[in-house]
Formats: sequence, C-alpha cells, structure tokens
Amino acid sequence: MAVVLIGSTAGTAKAAVDRLRDRGVKAGLIKIRVFRPFPGEELAQALSGTKAVAVMDKSEGFSANGGPLFAETRSALYDLQQRPHMINIVYGLGGRDVKVEDIENVFARLAHIAESGDIGAVYTHMGQRSREETA
Repeated sequence: MAVVLIGSTAGTAKAAVDRLRDRGVKAGLIKIRVFRPFPGEELAQALSGTKAVAVMDKSEGFSANGGPLFAETRSALYDLQQRPHMINIVYGLGGRDVKVEDIENVFARLAHIAESGDIGAVYTHMGQRSREETA
C-alpha cells in the first residue's frame, strides 16, 4: 500500500508510515517534489508492485473526477500490466489540518481495498464539515 502526495503533509504521512511499519504493516509513501515535468515513468516504476494506492490532493480538479495529482498519477500508471487499485482523497480544504491518525485511517481503507478488491468511492473528501455538523 502507498500514499502519493505533494507538500508538507508528507512529513505527517511519513510519521504515519513509520508507525505502521513498526506494527509490521507494508506501507509506503511517495512525495512528489516537482509537478512539471511530471515524473510519470518513475512513479509507475515505484508503484508497479503495489496493491492499493491513495493519491492525496489538496485541491479540486477541473474535471470534478479527482484532483490534479490523481489525474496525473492515474494516467502514469495506465500502461502497467497490473495496475494497483487507486483512490483519490481531497484533504485540507479551508486550511483544515491533517493528523497522523488521519493518514493511518487512509491506510486502513487501503488495507481493506487490497484485501477485498472493493474500492468503494474512488473520489472522496477528508476532514470536510458536513451539513449536520454546521446545523
């Protein structure tokens, strides 16, 4: 299982990956340092043996089908013989913080996907207030 993201959240994600690895979970992290030119070939090679991947975006995409990092990552993995199951999680909207526990929850979802093959919703938000919370 792996998480792909950009920016300072990588430090939080690394802490979660370290915790999970201490518990024997095979968890990984890829931090994209440069968006253009997109490192598609390197990313495809790094994720080629992965069962489930969560791409975490901190913005919405124009297509309304995922964020920009997800679109690029999914395209980069398209030609793999055995593509991993992929989900996109948009997080941090409105300046919301992401905690180590939040990333661990993402990995729990990935573990379920890797085990069952049931992806559920491909495109989700994390940490967003619901109408029930504001009412």
